[in-house]
Amino acid sequence: MVVEKIQVIKLDLIDRPARMARETIDPERIRELAESIREVGQLQPVVVRPRNGRYEMVAGDRRFLAAKLLGLKEIKAVVRHLSDRDTVIVRGVENLQRENLTPSEEALFYLSLKEEGGLSHGEISRRTGKSKVTITRMMWFAKFPEDVRHAVDRKEVSLNVLEVLAEVEDETMFKYYFNMAAQNGISPTVARLWVDDYRKTKLGTYNNGDGGGRPDSILPEVKPVFITCDCCHSPIELKNIRNIMVCGSCFTKVTKRGNV
Repeated sequence: MVVEKIQVIKLDLIDRPARMARETIDPERIRELAESIREVGQLQPVVVRPRNGRYEMVAGDRRFLAAKLLGLKEIKAVVRHLSDRDTVIVRGVENLQRENLTPSEEALFYLSLKEEGGLSHGEISRRTGKSKVTITRMMWFAKFPEDVRHAVDRKEVSLNVLEVLAEVEDETMFKYYFNMAAQNGISPTVARLWVDDYRKTKLGTYNNGDGGGRPDSILPEVKPVFITCDCCHSPIELKNIRNIMVCGSCFTKVTKRGNV
């Protein structure tokens, strides 16, 4: 086992990556990390690589920002001579070990390991300990537009619901259903009802016998809209909800217990 030498490097000689790996840096978490470093010191060195007479941050960007927040002049670091490809791999694998990654961040790390690092799904799996199924799923998610991914990050829509709604191939209708899902917090069961309803509507439109061609998009007709019951998580028609989203059975149980 090779023991890497830890050096002390001036902060003003270190540059952050031109392309930041994490989409967002939570200032509160940087502050918490800074307080930890203030109390117990820097327990883990950052990883940097020589670049144009200076150093580029490879892994440990949050520790670097916390040190700057504390007004420190130097930081403990391991210097590695890495190619661009190896830098992408080290940075991606290191970041995937962090807690509290958003789904978007995790997905983009996997994608960078494949597209910039040149790793296969099997190689990514071996380096990260993640299953190939998870890696494939997250790479699929990474290719959605930012507004869709961020709605999942905010837990307005689950990945399971997105997977169901993605079966709606018409872009206009997908956006319609996705926005409805984000507003109402639906379950995969409700999403499946919506998609099945979309398919029935599409089939009826295509076979209405009027001789017209396929429309650019199929606008929804006035029909029952189902959302998820907050108590039993079963589908309930929107017009039948009470103060909270519950089905009739759950509402009766709650009122009988005197909780309403």
